[in-house]
This record gives sequence, C-alpha cells and structure tokens, in this order.
Amino acid sequence: MRSKLFNPSILIATVITVALLFSIGLYRLEVDTDILDDLPADPIIQDALHVFKNHEIQDQLAVDITLDKADPGRLVDYGRRVEDLLRESGLFKSVGFRDFGHAMPALVTSITGNLPLLFTERELMDQVLPLIEADAILKRLAELHRDLSNLDTIGQAELIANDPLGLNRLVMARLASLAPSQNAYFYKERLISSDNRHLLVIATPVSSGTDTLFSRKIVELMDSISLSMTQEASLRSDRLTLTPVGAYRAALDNELIARKDVKMAILFAMGGVALLLLFAFPRPYIGLLSLLPSIAGTMTAFFVYSLFHKSISIMVLGFGGAILSMTVDYGIGYFLFLDRPEWSTGKNASREVRSIGLLALLTTIGAFAALSLSGFPLLQQLGEFTCLGMLLSFLFVHSVFPLIFPAIPPARPRALPLQKIVNSLCRFGRKGAAAALLFALVMLFFAKPEFNVDLSSMNTVTKETAAADKLIAGVWGNVLNKVFLLVQGDGITELQDKGDRFLKSLDREFSSGGLTSGFVPSMIFPGQDRRKENLKAWRDFWTGDRVAALKENLERGAAEIGFSSSAFEPFYSTLEVSWKTEREMSIPVELYSLLGIKKSQDKSSWVQVMTFTTGGSFDNEHFYAAYRSLGSIFDPALFSKKLGDLLFSTFLKMLFIVGAGAIVLVLLFFVNIRLTLVSLTPVIFAFICTLGTLNLFGHSLDISTLMLSIVAIGLGIDYSLYFVRSYQRYGDPSHPSFGLIRMTVFMAAATTLIGFSVLCFAEHNLLRSVGLTSTFAIGYALLGAFLILPPLMERLLRDDENTVSDRGDHKSRVLRRYKNMETYPRLFARFKLLFDPMFRELPELMRFCPKQVRTILDIGTGYGVPACWLLEHFQGSKVYGMEPDGERVGFASKALGKGGVVVHGKAPDLPAAPGPADLATMFDMVHYLDEGDLRLTLERLYGSLGAEGVVIIRMALMPERKLPWMWWLEGLKLKAGGIRGCYRSAEEMGKRIAEAGFAVEHSGLSGPHRELIWFVLKRLKR
Repeated sequence: MRSKLFNPSILIATVITVALLFSIGLYRLEVDTDILDDLPADPIIQDALHVFKNHEIQDQLAVDITLDKADPGRLVDYGRRVEDLLRESGLFKSVGFRDFGHAMPALVTSITGNLPLLFTERELMDQVLPLIEADAILKRLAELHRDLSNLDTIGQAELIANDPLGLNRLVMARLASLAPSQNAYFYKERLISSDNRHLLVIATPVSSGTDTLFSRKIVELMDSISLSMTQEASLRSDRLTLTPVGAYRAALDNELIARKDVKMAILFAMGGVALLLLFAFPRPYIGLLSLLPSIAGTMTAFFVYSLFHKSISIMVLGFGGAILSMTVDYGIGYFLFLDRPEWSTGKNASREVRSIGLLALLTTIGAFAALSLSGFPLLQQLGEFTCLGMLLSFLFVHSVFPLIFPAIPPARPRALPLQKIVNSLCRFGRKGAAAALLFALVMLFFAKPEFNVDLSSMNTVTKETAAADKLIAGVWGNVLNKVFLLVQGDGITELQDKGDRFLKSLDREFSSGGLTSGFVPSMIFPGQDRRKENLKAWRDFWTGDRVAALKENLERGAAEIGFSSSAFEPFYSTLEVSWKTEREMSIPVELYSLLGIKKSQDKSSWVQVMTFTTGGSFDNEHFYAAYRSLGSIFDPALFSKKLGDLLFSTFLKMLFIVGAGAIVLVLLFFVNIRLTLVSLTPVIFAFICTLGTLNLFGHSLDISTLMLSIVAIGLGIDYSLYFVRSYQRYGDPSHPSFGLIRMTVFMAAATTLIGFSVLCFAEHNLLRSVGLTSTFAIGYALLGAFLILPPLMERLLRDDENTVSDRGDHKSRVLRRYKNMETYPRLFARFKLLFDPMFRELPELMRFCPKQVRTILDIGTGYGVPACWLLEHFQGSKVYGMEPDGERVGFASKALGKGGVVVHGKAPDLPAAPGPADLATMFDMVHYLDEGDLRLTLERLYGSLGAEGVVIIRMALMPERKLPWMWWLEGLKLKAGGIRGCYRSAEEMGKRIAEAGFAVEHSGLSGPHRELIWFVLKRLKR
C-alpha cells in the first residue's frame, strides 16, 4: 500500500534529471554581469556603451597621495615608492606616467623639427604674429640668456637654435587638456595638484576591475601599501594619506553589500514561510513541498533557455525569486488540495488546481511573451525566461507530482486559524471595495512616473568608497562636464586623418563657448592632408618682409646678449620655401595610453578616445548630430536624457503590450467583456497605488522598477483570475474548495511579500528598490483581489439559483442557465443549441410524451444542455441525471439548479428518483455501452418508468460519408479514454429494444448525414 502513496524512485529520478539539466544549462550559458549590454539598441545609448568598453579609465586604479604640507619634492618621493610597490605586485600592466615622461624628449624634438606643419593660418596670426614683434623678440632673447645660466637648460642649445621664438611651447600647451584637472601640472613625471599637496598615481590592472576575485587582491594590496607608507611617512614626521579609487571598489562593495542583504532576506523569508506553513497546512512538512515545482521549473527553464541563447543577464537571474513567487501558487494550491482531512489523490488535486489556474497561466505567459516586442533586450530576456519558468513549473505540478504522490491518507483534524483569517478578508463587502477604490482615486493624483536614469544609482558603495570618490572628483575633476569622442580605424594613420577632419570644425565649438578645452592628437601629430594645409599656411605667413624683419631683430638682439649671428640658422631654414621635414610625424608608442589610443576589444582595429570639457553654451544634440559620422560620442547629459526618454517610452510601450496582451487573452478565454473588466480591476488598482505610493515616498522608477512593474501585472492577473475562476466553478464563496483557492492566493502572496519586504531595509540601492516596488505591487494586488473582487463577482454572477424563467424564447432560457459558468461549458451550450439538429427535432418528439411530465431520468447527462431544454419545456418537472465525468456532473448540476439532481455514475446504473419516471432519455451515449450493459440498462429503465412513461434515445450509427471528421475526433477521444466504441445498426438496436420489453413508437434519422437515429419507446405489457 505504501508504494501507492509515495513513489520515491520517481522523486529521485526527477531530482537527478533536474539537477543534470540545470548543470548543463549552467555550463552552456554565460552570465552577463554588465547591465550596459542589455540597454536598448538606440544610437546614442550604443555609442556611449562603445566608448565605455574602449576607455581604459573604466578599469584604472587611481591613487591620490595627500601630504599634510605643500612639498612637491616629498610627494614625488612617496609617489615613486607607491608606484614601485604597485609594479612589484604583478597586478598591473602599467603604472604611473613614466612612459609619458620617457616620451617627452622625443616629443619635444619632433615638435621642434616640424614646426611648419603644426600651425593653422589662424593660429599663426593669433599666436605667432605677436611673437615676432621687435619688443617680443628682445624679451624672448633675454629669457634665453637668463635661462642658459641655469643648470636645468644644459643641453638645450640645439633646441634654442631650432626654435628661438619658443613656438614649441605653444604646441606643448595643447597637451594641457589631457590632464585630469586643469589645476594640476607635471613635475618629474608625476602629476601634482596646484596646491602641491596631492599627487595622482594611475595604474592599469592586468584583469577587469569588475572581477570581484581580482578586486579582493587589489584591496589587500592597497591596504598593505597604505599601512607601510603611512608608517614610513610618520618616521619623517609627515602625515600621509592614500586614497585609492576605481571600478574594483564599487564591484566589491556591491557584491559584499548585496550578499549581506540577500542573506538577511533569505533568513527572514525562511522564518516567515515556516510560520505560514505551520498555520496553513494540516501537515506543515507537506507544505514545504510546495516550493519544489517552482524550483524544478525554474532550474529546467535555465537549461531550455541555454538551447537558444549563449548568455543571460544577471538581472534576469536576480529576478529568479520573482519568477518563483509567480509560480509557487501552483505548488501551494496542489498540496493544499492534497493535504485534506479525507483521502485525496494527486489526480483530483491536479484537476482542481488546473481548472482554476490554467487561465492564470496562459494569460501571464502571454503577457510576458509580449515583452519580446518591447525592443529592450533586458525585458526580452526576462519575458522569455519567465515564460519558460512558469510553463515548466505548471507541467511539473500536473504531470510529475501526481506520479510521485498518487494518494495521501487523511490528515489528523486540527484547527487552522489562518484559513479563518483568510476567509474573513473577503467579507468586507461593498464597504471594503468602496474604501479600496477611494484610496486608488487618491493615489491616481500622485501616480506620475518619475524615472531615475543614473546607472550609478543601481550600485551601492560603502561610505569610505563614496568619500574616496568625492575626494578624487574634488581634486582631479569628474566627467559630468565632459564629452567623449571615440574614433576607430584600421591603423594609426586613419585615426590621424579622422582627427584632421574633426579638428577643422572644432574651432567653431571653442569660439562659441560650447567647448572650453580639449585635445585632438592632430594638434601635434597632424595627418597628411592637414600637414599640407599647415605647411602652405606657414609659407604664406612667412613673407619676404616678415623673414627679413625677423632676422634683423634676432641678429641685433643676439649680438647684444652674446649669441653668434649664425646661431639661429636651423630655424631660418624652416622659413624657406624648399624646407622639407626630416622626421616622420608618427605618434610614439609610449604616448598611446596618454592619448587614449589602444587596440579595440576584438583586436581587429585601433580606437582612440578624445575628451573635451563643455562650456555654458554647449548644445549636446547639435554636437552629436554634427560629429556622429566621425565615430561614437558619449555625452553624459545627452545619455541620461536619452535613457530617461527610452525608459519612459519603454514603460508606456510595455504597459500597452503587457496590458493589451492580458486583456486579449482574458477576453478570448472568458468571451465575456464584463468578466474581463472585472478581472483587470485589481491589476489597475495595484498599478495606480504602487506608482502613487512610490511617488509619495520619493522613490523614482529605475530599470529594476521597470522590470518589477511587469511582475506586478503578472501577479495581479494571477490573483484576479484565481478568484474569478473560483466564483465561476464553485459559485458559493463558502465552498471548501473556494477556501483552499483563497488560501493558495494568500500564501503565494505572503511568501513573496516576506522576502521582498525585508529588502525594503537593504543597504544596496538596487535591492532596496526591488524590495519597495515588489512589496507595494504585490501587497496592492492582493488587497485588490480580496477587497474589490468579491462584491463585484457576487453581484455579477448572481443567478437566483437558476430558477425557471418564462422570459425569452426556449433557447435563451437555456443559455441563461450557463451565463455564469466557465467558458467551455458556456460556449458548448451555445454551439450545441445552435448547430445540433436535436433541438430542432425534439419539439416534434414531445408529442409522444405523457401530458404531464414530472420526473425525468437522463442517462449520460453531459453538460446538461438537453436536460435543461427538457426542464424548460416541461415547466415544474425535475430531472434526475447520471454522468460518468465528475467535471460535467458539477456543470450540469449548476445549470439545472433546483430543477434537478445529477449524480456521478454510469449505465447500467440509473439515477435514483422518488417515483416512477414519466420520461427517460439516452442521448448520444449508446455506443459507450457494450451488449451486456445496454441490455441491463434497458431492462432497468423498463422497471423505472411509469405506466405511460416514454424513453427517447438518440443513437450514433456508423458513418457512410467519406470524411466524417467529427466521428474521427470521437474515435480519438474513445481511444484516449481507453473505451471501446460499440456502434450498432438500427436493426441491431431494434432487437435489443424488443428484448427489453419496449415497443418502438417512432424511429427516424437525425440531421442531414444519416449518422444519428431517434428511437421513441413505450413499455409493452408483460
């Protein structure tokens, strides 16, 4: 007997199979931890992402070294020591500005030897012309004479000979825009702040800064360096502070804070769920099994998803808990129906839950599947994964678990106070609904969505990290007033050519005040076309008169301070028309990092990121439109504005798609506008109240809220449809099964609320946002279902016990009996009355019936449509029916109301009647009976009829037409049920009728296809 109660082998096989599939999915799928990859494919957004991925600053470590006194010399000593320790660690591929320092002499030499190629016509007139005035030349020569006595200028004679006017300083000044701050300068290859108290060390890690395992190594290293350096400084009576910042700190802080918050949520959720199970189930340990279908479905969904995709966003996985919360109701409902005070079977429990929950499943899956039309990759992934999780969880409940638990013995009776509390929540009636709707009306005034488009708000860092970021931004600047342009090419030459084209129009941006500073490598390393233009401008500028005047002024001043008359011949040669460059204008490899040049991520090309500081009159949309053709542009202000617009449009689009999808699916299932509107009422209530409450709390909508708003719709629809379907199926709110459905909804919501409400107090911004949104959305959806739906449904579905009414024609009176039922029996009744020839032929057959028909026996009642027709025809009669299908027994009983009784059973048994029957019917069921059952049924009918009683039979004949598709379907149904069809000819049936003691009063074909035949029988006296 135990083997019939529990099948451990199937359970073990299921666990192993699910674990194996999940492992395969985990192996096949890459978890995408970068939310930026899942943003919409908008040009502005994608440009920004392209810049992010190719800008080294995203992974760089920046260390601010602060000294308590202004001493650049000591700062350099400490900076050199920190750089050495960073290099020795092996964690960084480059440290400091040493490469830049090493490249400076060659850079200066290159600039000095190529001066004719480095000035535009405007720069020559604005910057060079003032320097060749006589007074300016004398002043410059005096500076050179004074500097030559300084040891720092030893070895500079060649430089002075090639550039006596100091034109290279004008070119080198263009590099100032590359510094993180304009209030900083380079000293001994180190970047020092203008107050001489801060030094910046830059290091590029060998691995991604967002790799938390690698981040831990950096944290340990920086803690060690900071400790040793502060101790070393204290020995010199210095107070030194090291402040490291970088993506590694944010990544590690996010992981540690999120892990702590999730642990807290799991701990409280487990405790809360345990308490709920203790009070909800007669046997609480059975309640724990409710989570298994959801877990199995979600794990299997991971495998199925991997068959169609290579990666999945970590945010979608993070919402696995929300997915579980939407599928846990299947398991809870199943085990609530299974864990009863009487014997219960898995099949019966599955049938009850499936009949109520199927619509909720289909509607929610349809709504989430519609997210594939959103154009938002993150939402598309969420929609696909959620659909798979819900479908597979449902399949586990209704296919696997009835095999694992075929039957369960009765539970010991015990009080379940939670069931009483849940039942009482539906008894507030109209007052409760009015209060809820009034509250929603108030919230409507505040339900204006405000979007938070700051992606950094989705991260959470410690106070120490936030303080470090603030210090770095204060001393060295931030990116909020900068715009970035990324150009891409097959080689460095192509990058130079693109820089030339950009530089032509850049002057307008500077002159208009749109840009205040910026650097393009073409300023010092122009491309071929720009070199030609600049050389022409140089030759045009140096006219014969200017050259003569320059030489006269230089030679006169040189003689006065001791320079030889031929000292500046190298410079004079650049003024000649025949001058040609002796050095190639190539960018030194050592300067690639400083100039933002690197190989692209896929190593197929070269990229360069240029940075510009914006001014007060900067027009970001104009700048983007003007220079988008050159490459990818990232403007933080434009990016935020565009992302906000996209979130808002996606929010509205998603609301329309999911809402419209849900409405269409519910309408198709119910085929009833009123029921559809009623079902959506709690969803609308939850949506309005959630938006209004979040607005009152000052909580803006972010990407996580956008995702969870879909979850709110999904859960709201689920709760609503469970209630609506229960009212349809059970009618009476006091029905025990209705109470179990209410408990299912409450438990599904409560288990989810416990976990999410704990997250409201989380430290992590994203998790706290998830907690707030989920708590309000689920809570309001639950309130809407319990407060609004009961009075609406009770009024809508009031049927006055289906009393017989003489209003309308025969057909409409029959249909009125089905108006509040589930969709299938309601549509079945409508189409049967419309297309079955039975109801056109029955009135003619009624002439064979007694004048007064009070008792009717109906064998094989089905959904009760013919029985209701007879009840309407014979006013005051009562039908006693029998039907082998338990589902149809319920529908037929509800349709007949007080006018009949339908019991579960099958022929040859007959329904019990208080006296002899005046009429007995057997419609379209004779082929289900073998010879013995048919003989016994007819004999028993003979004994159950009154003296004037009549039996009306409609029997199926073997079809003669070529394509009897209806009969084919009937044959498939018989095979599926394991029933052997027994079709008979009219002659064979006549013999059986005669053998039972009946006479055939009337016989005739039914319908146009000669496949159905009527028999009207009366008893022969024996």
